[in-house]
Amino acid sequence: NSQRYAHVTAAVFLSKGFKVYLYLKTVATPMVAYATKARHASCGVMVTASHNPKIDNGYKVYGDNGAQIIPPVDEHISECIMANLNQWEGVDQLLDANTGLLKDTSKIVDLYDESVGSYMTEIPKDLARKPEATAKSNLKIVYTAMHGVGYPFVSQIVEKFGFKNLIVVPQQRDPDPEFSTVSFPNPEEKGALDLAMALADKEGSPMVIANDPDADRFAAAEKTKDGKWHIFHGDELGILFGAYQFQAFKEKGLPASSMLFICSAVSSRMLKKLAETEGCRFEDTMTGFKWMANKSMEVRNKEQFEHLLAYEEALGYQLSEKVADKDGVSASGVWVEMACELYAQGKTVHDKLDELRKKYGYFVTNNAYFLCYDPPTFKAIFDEFRNNGQYKWQLGKFKVTAIRDVTVGYDSTKPDKKCTFPLTATSQMVTLTFENGATLTARTSGTEPKLKWYSEMSSSDPAKARVELQEVVDAVIKDIFQPEKYGLKKP
Repeated sequence: NSQRYAHVTAAVFLSKGFKVYLYLKTVATPMVAYATKARHASCGVMVTASHNPKIDNGYKVYGDNGAQIIPPVDEHISECIMANLNQWEGVDQLLDANTGLLKDTSKIVDLYDESVGSYMTEIPKDLARKPEATAKSNLKIVYTAMHGVGYPFVSQIVEKFGFKNLIVVPQQRDPDPEFSTVSFPNPEEKGALDLAMALADKEGSPMVIANDPDADRFAAAEKTKDGKWHIFHGDELGILFGAYQFQAFKEKGLPASSMLFICSAVSSRMLKKLAETEGCRFEDTMTGFKWMANKSMEVRNKEQFEHLLAYEEALGYQLSEKVADKDGVSASGVWVEMACELYAQGKTVHDKLDELRKKYGYFVTNNAYFLCYDPPTFKAIFDEFRNNGQYKWQLGKFKVTAIRDVTVGYDSTKPDKKCTFPLTATSQMVTLTFENGATLTARTSGTEPKLKWYSEMSSSDPAKARVELQEVVDAVIKDIFQPEKYGLKKP
């Protein structure tokens, strides 16, 4: 139904006299973010299946700056919905009663060819540094679109970056609303890359890249020296992209003090370590690209900074300021260029990751969640920890040195004790920093019955750090989450 929803949306705007640009063919989500900004539109709408269950459609709204909307715009839209529950006159007349599609597409402007063509020119101009060297590479890379819309865009972008050895998983190349070869079309899910890795084995390729169905996320896997496949997690990809961007902009002559890196509060602090070590600007934000893209523009509007990377651990990467959202298409181009350069030097991507860990530290993570189907329980758990402002500063044997409670707007590290993140009164989010250097963020999910935690610790001894980090997590579970008391279930 995605196409029908898109046409209904176009009809609503047409009925009110707006000029409407409508892609008449399926596109990757970044194409809407790109066109909203490039066309100076009042807003943009993407109807997408994304990596959700196949019965769901998502409705993604962009503001006139090309970034996803943030408060208070979302609240104003919600108020307008409630005030307009009766359908407007003039909308039905524009739609075919049988197909649900626009009767007359001459009333809209189809910008597919112009906009995609522009993207394929502008993004490589921004991000492709070595197309001639990439063109000489013998590296073969397998790509899967995960039954989504990514293939036409990724195949074009890697060619613009100079790469000619892309092998596509045929069973997953074209859009398929049934997602027939995977149980859940998310590259993060176990088994999602099995077909791609099997094809890579057959073709003698050491590398797989992937998008989710709407191609705004990016994933990669590499065969290690022992012959096993390693699927990079989101934070590993983040530091690899960050280091590559840093080197590329440094070679262009941009001073480190003018470089801007951003990641979400639940992503690894390794990017922050890179930024601090090299003298770059670093910002962290709430989870979600609506916060990161708007933060990037906010910083760049006030001061002279160059956007190098914004990322979140859930496989989202923004490498160009021309797309104010995560973009799995441009990420594919940059990754391919980086991989070709490393392999030409006789290195693997894993080798590069090891180099970065030796330089910036080995950051180990412990991320998981509990299930709970009673939303008030989540509030009760966090409220007990808050204890009317008398927070727990000792959890087991571990001393807490800082607390940021976004839900109530408290941050112990600030002189005025006020959190700089926007309040999230309808959801729970608390970040703890421990004396041993560990951090843990606990938050509820806005779309799933989950209490999630994201914890991290850096050390020169990763095995020891994993053990200690697990002890920190165990203390948080025992003293804050209290699964027995609150009926939390393991997945």
